[in-house]
Amino acid sequence: MSRRLRPSTKWHFSRLDFIRLAFFVVGSLFILKLFFIQVVNHADYKAMAQKQHWTVYSIPAKRGDIISRDGHVLAGTQTSYYLFAEPKKILSPDKVADVVASALGETSQKRITDLLRLDLFWVILAKNITPEQKAAIEELALEGIGFEETPKRYYPNGTLAAHILGFVANDAQGAAQGYYGVEGELDGELKGKDGRVIQEKDATGDPILIGGYEKVAPINGRNITLTIDRAVQYLVEKKLKEGVEMYKAYSGSVIVMDPKTSEVLAMANYPTYEPANFSEETKEVNGETIRLERRNAAISENYEPGSVIKPLTVAAALDLDKVKPNSTFEDNGPVKYSDYTIDNWDGKHHGTQTVIQLLQKSNNIGAAWVGHLVGAKNLAEYFSKFGLGAKTGIELEGEDAGIVRDYKNWTAIDLATASFGQGLSATPLQVLNAFNVFANEGYLYQPKIIHAITEEGKTTYVPPRRVQKVLAKDTAAAMLELLTAAVEGGESKYFNIENYKVAGKTGTAQIPKDGKYDPSKTNATFVGFLPESLRFSMIVRLDQPTSSVYASETAVPLWMSIAKDLINYYGIAPDK
Repeated sequence: MSRRLRPSTKWHFSRLDFIRLAFFVVGSLFILKLFFIQVVNHADYKAMAQKQHWTVYSIPAKRGDIISRDGHVLAGTQTSYYLFAEPKKILSPDKVADVVASALGETSQKRITDLLRLDLFWVILAKNITPEQKAAIEELALEGIGFEETPKRYYPNGTLAAHILGFVANDAQGAAQGYYGVEGELDGELKGKDGRVIQEKDATGDPILIGGYEKVAPINGRNITLTIDRAVQYLVEKKLKEGVEMYKAYSGSVIVMDPKTSEVLAMANYPTYEPANFSEETKEVNGETIRLERRNAAISENYEPGSVIKPLTVAAALDLDKVKPNSTFEDNGPVKYSDYTIDNWDGKHHGTQTVIQLLQKSNNIGAAWVGHLVGAKNLAEYFSKFGLGAKTGIELEGEDAGIVRDYKNWTAIDLATASFGQGLSATPLQVLNAFNVFANEGYLYQPKIIHAITEEGKTTYVPPRRVQKVLAKDTAAAMLELLTAAVEGGESKYFNIENYKVAGKTGTAQIPKDGKYDPSKTNATFVGFLPESLRFSMIVRLDQPTSSVYASETAVPLWMSIAKDLINYYGIAPDK
């Protein structure tokens, strides 16, 4: 009996099948690659192709000027030129090259001749052309020859207003970029938009005779007019330098404002630097080599302001009807809060004292007493309304917000120390602007340093901005009287200006270090204004003066000296 063979169920992979599979896989890879090229990476390849087919020349825009309110250029643009040619318009390249080379002072015309013989719509012949060279070539009236401006930032007044202005440097891509101050904050307004010349070329890099050509003119930057008065800025910087050196301070800041609008009339820091030479790192001050700071310490450096905060605490208490100017407290010795002892700055005690005397003697025990009457929640809210703990919004790059901790975490000692300006931090600008509230019938204004912006002949003015109501009108008026009395009978009375009342407050704040206060290092501050004219308000802050640690012997005389110059400059009549 024969056996029938059953067909095998096993599949045999033939050579033909292998070839078919290989073609399928390779074809699939090609299709996938084309999908990625044409769909997924379409934009990238398109940009690459355009880059290969087009030559682009950039035409720099002129950066806008920064101008003082009295019309002086503080940051401007020096103009040089680059010389370009449109070869297709030039009939005699050799002749044109000869006269251009002669005007440029080149001994050989070959380089220019070679450029003019290129089959291009547009080509750069030379850069850094002086105005004199430009004028000489323009007199030749050559067809197909022209000029484009090449702007360069310059600062005609040297170090004047350096920390307000900032500086211009190149970013990582080599483009001009503003840093710090107005240059940094308003870089987008100032820099404009570069123009360009575009020419189409073939795969070998040669121009396409019937290819595209486009020229787009640059859009120049806007001009910025500041609220700064150049003369006031100059005298403030001069006096500040003298004060830092006289009182052997590490550094110093001065701000002068219009208290009715919070416009900045001058803002200075010393040591300073030259915006045109911003890479300089150190400078000799008082025989020591110190590091130059590009940041504007008047708006970016937080410090514990100390006793200049006492008027804000008193104002809150008056506004809440917790005290009157003649309310009394007992000052019979150190007082404990949360197992911590506070004392007056001089260790002296005066028995029964009024709120007026609290400010005159800068009494810590009295300030702590008032602070506890106000309460943590209310005091923190008033500090916030005065502008502490938040950026003011001034149009300068690098502003800091300061620090006011959440009142919910305050202990009894925290409330006491906050009442006289310890345990919180602020910038000099915040402190001065808070004092402006007393001159503004209780309103807080946003600090302002931009007066106007001009574009293509059209000027837009920036008005003062009222932020909020902080105090009742009667409270603000009472504070004017209290601050005037504080100066007349307080620590600063030996330096007061004859025939002029001053409303203000000193602040001598020890500098915290490693959780403790160093009694040998202080920030000395005086802030105030003339209550009769209200023509200006001013803060002087000296960092670590060593001739004396007290504000009454450093910041006060410097403030009074600057104020005398401002009185003369503005022609402010004596008080009646």
